[in-house]
Amino acid sequence: MAHISSSARGHDGARGWFHTHGSTLVDLFRLVDAALIFLGLWLSCRYLDTSWDNQKLVMAATAVGFFTFFVCIWPLYRSWRFTPLREELTRISFIWLASIAGVSFLANALIFGENISIIFPTWALTGFVLLIGTRATIRIGLRSIRVVGSNFRTAAIIGANKTGANVASQIHSTSWMGVRLVGFYDDRSTNGDEERRHSNIEVAGSIEQLIQKAKDSEIDIIYIALPLCAESRIENIVSYFSNTTATIYFVPNFSVFGLLSPSWDSMGGMPIVSLVDTPHHGIDAGLKRILDIVLSTVGLLIVAIPMLIVAIAIKLTSKGPIIFKQKRYGLDGKKIDVWKLRTMTVCENGDSDFQQATQNDTRITPLGSFLRRSSVDELPQLVQVLKGDMSLVGPRPHPIALNESHRKKIERYMLRHKVKPGLTGWAQVNGYRGETDTSEKMEKRIEYDLEYINNWSIGLDLRIIFLTAGSIFNDPNAY
Repeated sequence: MAHISSSARGHDGARGWFHTHGSTLVDLFRLVDAALIFLGLWLSCRYLDTSWDNQKLVMAATAVGFFTFFVCIWPLYRSWRFTPLREELTRISFIWLASIAGVSFLANALIFGENISIIFPTWALTGFVLLIGTRATIRIGLRSIRVVGSNFRTAAIIGANKTGANVASQIHSTSWMGVRLVGFYDDRSTNGDEERRHSNIEVAGSIEQLIQKAKDSEIDIIYIALPLCAESRIENIVSYFSNTTATIYFVPNFSVFGLLSPSWDSMGGMPIVSLVDTPHHGIDAGLKRILDIVLSTVGLLIVAIPMLIVAIAIKLTSKGPIIFKQKRYGLDGKKIDVWKLRTMTVCENGDSDFQQATQNDTRITPLGSFLRRSSVDELPQLVQVLKGDMSLVGPRPHPIALNESHRKKIERYMLRHKVKPGLTGWAQVNGYRGETDTSEKMEKRIEYDLEYINNWSIGLDLRIIFLTAGSIFNDPNAY
């Protein structure tokens, strides 16, 4: 049964000043952040025994301008009740580093003063400590106040069902939000509701009783967790609560659609939700592309000579081309040629002619066996990453013949092509590399690919790259 906080069962007047001024405090931080940026530069000048002049004033104002610009890309000023501290600190770190980099570039391009560049490392560190430290101190302080029973908001859930139970679970697992649940409210009988009969949810009362509590200002937030098919009922409930001051949220259950990188947007003032989309939009797509270009360029410079030696060895030890191309699906299901160093005595095109490599496969050359185990045969794909056909990290592309075989058997199979294919992927570092001789193995690979897309971040890409580097010579599935 979902746990209901006993201290939240009534209005005890302990919800505090922040209860009504929380959004004002969040917006106030726009000015606080600007002041901290100026303060960081002033402290840096004092530490370096450098005079504060109009030039420094322009630099600080420019930094605030960059900071404001990047906040539009990475939204920062959101309700603290719904933003974890770690997420906010990570976001503001990226914003500040991008801002200081922008000011540094402009300062050097415009040749500000004598050796102005010595200020930037100190300013970057000082500003970082001030921005992070101020937020962390206030957020931790607010959390401490909530622990002793102040500065909280009371919430109720309409809908004693699985979606409502998930909302309750989130509230209880994120105590830093300062939201206390008073209970579930529902008018429906359990007689005709299979989900209700088998759930362990205690209903605190009817919707009419909840309306009265909201009118008495005992309820601050109401979560409506009814199914999408109950549109008219939801409309009536919202109308009932229009004479109260409660904040109302609708929690739609979109899980039945099998979401992929869902996001909210608006069109002509109408809110719309993306059910299936790519996570690589705007600045995020740009950051991933920059990572691909930088690391693939560095990689090619490192492996150029070893690849030349391997190419000569392939030519001397077996008949056939050094590099072969195989047809595979890329971004949005468009055909691309994937390059590999030849490791077999055959060169299958992957479209109509393809057979998966198996353990002790007689088609694999002696040199090819080493190249496959060490993934050296994949190195030519660094060129394709640089070209933009592939990414360093993403779902591994399958030969078209294999794709066409499994897309008919595995639900949501083609959704993995909402992003560029990668040299390595989340499935590969979790043990699903190499032969997929059973449907179960392919299903798990697809499961990991979609999990990667849904949880994508630059940090996750870097983690996968490091895990791949650590497992190159120790993967039992590589043959």
